[in-house]
Amino acid sequence: MFFIMTVNTSEDEDFITVLYSKYEKMMFRVAYNILKNANDAEDAVHDAFYNIIIRDGYSKLKGLKDTEIKAYLIVTVKNASKCIYDKRRDKSAENIDDFYSVEGDRSAEEIMFSRYKTEELLNAIHKLAPDDYELLYLSVVMGLSGKELSDRLGTGTGAVRQRIYKAKKRLKTILKKEDIWRGS
Repeated sequence: MFFIMTVNTSEDEDFITVLYSKYEKMMFRVAYNILKNANDAEDAVHDAFYNIIIRDGYSKLKGLKDTEIKAYLIVTVKNASKCIYDKRRDKSAENIDDFYSVEGDRSAEEIMFSRYKTEELLNAIHKLAPDDYELLYLSVVMGLSGKELSDRLGTGTGAVRQRIYKAKKRLKTILKKEDIWRGS
């Protein structure tokens, strides 16, 4: 917490130190439940405290009850976590093209997609709705399991499997419509 040095008084520094030591673990759990990654959860906690200090939010907290402080910190770390999640999602969506140049062990999807010219396949994939595009990216490229996807999307694993099946079916329809389908 190097940014604690930006506060003006030792009283403020002590208050923030106590706040951090008292609520850091709780905030980490909240962030981890959103991000499913310990490093990102730590970053979210630090971002939350950084925002509190930089925006002088800690002075507002001094007069609040513990339950109100806890609620404020939960909202702050949720917002920080969502920012990190969105940045990570945007970055991984930008890298979907990298999937088609990966060499090594080939998945069933890669074998099926290898029948197509890269540009044909990319054109078809980019015609998918954003939800289908993201779902196929997370399942095929990122290799997330049905359980991981269901946790991330807040739905059951059966619903996730069904959505993946339908997204692949829509991709197949696009490939057929483009008259480039090479499957059975």
